[in-house]
Amino acid sequence: MAVDETPALSAAQTQQPPAVAMLQLTMGALVSQAVSVIARLGVADVLAAGPQPVEEIAERVGAHRSALYRVLRALGDVGVVSELENRQFALTPLGELLRSDVPGSLRGWATMVGMPFHRYPWTDLYETVQTGESAFDRVHGTKVFDYLAEHPEDAGVFDAAMTSISTNESVSIAEAYDFSRFNTIVDVGGGRGGLLAAILSANPHLQGVLFDVPTVVAGADEELSGADVVDRCKVVSGDFFDSVPDGADAYLLSSIIDDWDDDQAVQILRTCRAAMSDTAYMLLAEVVLPDGPAPSIMGKLADLEMLVMTAGGRRRTEAEHRGLLGQVGLRLTRTIPGAGMVSLVEAVPEPPS
Repeated sequence: MAVDETPALSAAQTQQPPAVAMLQLTMGALVSQAVSVIARLGVADVLAAGPQPVEEIAERVGAHRSALYRVLRALGDVGVVSELENRQFALTPLGELLRSDVPGSLRGWATMVGMPFHRYPWTDLYETVQTGESAFDRVHGTKVFDYLAEHPEDAGVFDAAMTSISTNESVSIAEAYDFSRFNTIVDVGGGRGGLLAAILSANPHLQGVLFDVPTVVAGADEELSGADVVDRCKVVSGDFFDSVPDGADAYLLSSIIDDWDDDQAVQILRTCRAAMSDTAYMLLAEVVLPDGPAPSIMGKLADLEMLVMTAGGRRRTEAEHRGLLGQVGLRLTRTIPGAGMVSLVEAVPEPPS
């Protein structure tokens, strides 16, 4: 589904007094928190079979009847559920995305945005804007991936959130680009292989190499086997700051360099360039912001997520990607928009001078 890039509430702002529109904007955090609560409780899974009275929903998810009713009543007015007679509720097409068993489920992401480990750093955005320092690091006293290594329950929530986002983008990326020209592709920092599996499924001749740290790729077999591509995918563990597998036609990095500041991003790209032949391609699957003032509300909010959660990570414009790639001898050839937020930035080695 294409992302609506018009500014948030622009229609409401033209039809309502400015004060009402501003109040709606400031209550956005309340809506996301309420959505997170019903996602975490599994309300959508209970409603999958059809409308239910709130008493039945509350009993099945272990919630307080009156409190849950008030949350669902509010979410009914923003289209997540429908309130029926006699305090019954039903799922809407929007609410279906909070089910755990539907293609494109966003339950993982919706749950995470309301969890304390994620929400608390956002409450410190004021300090981050004053200092430029990561809110997550300041609030939790450690960097995000170090924190997750020490808090397995939150790490599970984070992994589910990232999986829900990447699953939605994987099909878009696989369809947006002609991977058929390649014989072998390395997915650098490819996690458990969801994106690579989608690409291999769409290109039966293609061989893949999934590369990530040992603790991550340890869970890749289930993903690759489920997509029936395990026989065409080699799993390799390592650190992309040190080296990546060589000999491939294409190197794909999906939402990798946006986690890092410019110096670290260049280091990752340099490692990849060292493994590339002069005819190989570099593909960056990233949220690419407009170079000028054009609207891109989802992309710009995704950039604020990086500002809050990482020490130096950022969403970049095409010009900024061109600059990073140029530092390692790669030339940006084109940027291909996907159907969602993510675009593919294609680059090739600069010819010898």
